[in-house]
Amino acid sequence: MHQNSYYSIGQAAKICNISIQTLRYYDKIGLMKPSEIDRSSGYRYYSNLDILHIKIVQDMKSLDFSLEEIRHALQSGSLNRIKGLMKVKHEEALQELRRLKRITTSIEQRITQIDSLLEMNRGTKDSEVLIELKELEDRYVAFDRKRSVCGMETMVLKFTELFGTIYENGMTQNGYMMTIYHENIMTFDRNDTDLEVAIPIKRVETNHNFTRVIPGGTYITAMYTGIPTEQTYKCIYGKLLEWMTKNGYCEGGPAVEQYLVDMTQMAKQEDYLIELQVPVSQRD
Repeated sequence: MHQNSYYSIGQAAKICNISIQTLRYYDKIGLMKPSEIDRSSGYRYYSNLDILHIKIVQDMKSLDFSLEEIRHALQSGSLNRIKGLMKVKHEEALQELRRLKRITTSIEQRITQIDSLLEMNRGTKDSEVLIELKELEDRYVAFDRKRSVCGMETMVLKFTELFGTIYENGMTQNGYMMTIYHENIMTFDRNDTDLEVAIPIKRVETNHNFTRVIPGGTYITAMYTGIPTEQTYKCIYGKLLEWMTKNGYCEGGPAVEQYLVDMTQMAKQEDYLIELQVPVSQRD
């Protein structure tokens, strides 16, 4: 009778391309019990309906359903119940697609940034400060501004927290990290100063209390390499002041220090590429 109407566990495993151990586990947790068990030998025998149920389990697993979700679906036997589970799983899959899209977009941007950094490094390494007058566009950023210590450890922590805020709100980075000095660079107190960290992001429809626009316009810029120190940016800022005096310009707002490095390079100080940007206007 068993040979004509039922399949042994080995035969069922071959038909369904599944391991015998998995079928025994399904039996143990009550997910898929065989229709017949020989009392004398303990052998399991599976009917054609059992084979169909095993196929259903495999199909639902391929759709990322958990074994518990599959067990509930099979026990209910309700198409409406199964449809509801499918709709929930469909929404979960869409959310995962959106998450992966954000990740792939960020990776693509990082690759582009690194390529540009490599190109800029080739032209700037071991050279003097490069001063240029530029027209910069408005920059939509996520930001955090408060009085704090001006130091590398503090700034890395601030940027890390800001990246967390961006990620939690489903936003996408769209440029290099910046520090904005809301006090005079030549005289501010490093232990207590008004600093703002900012990260350019893709514009979103709803404004938040941590997003704003850094106005575009004419900026005098200086590009240099190496980790920024008090001596470094005072020296660079001094060069920009000299240039402004010589060429008839005056400051038009707070200085921006933009780090042309990827977040993964923050620990590699010798590869820092930095641009100090100061908004300017021509004197009357």
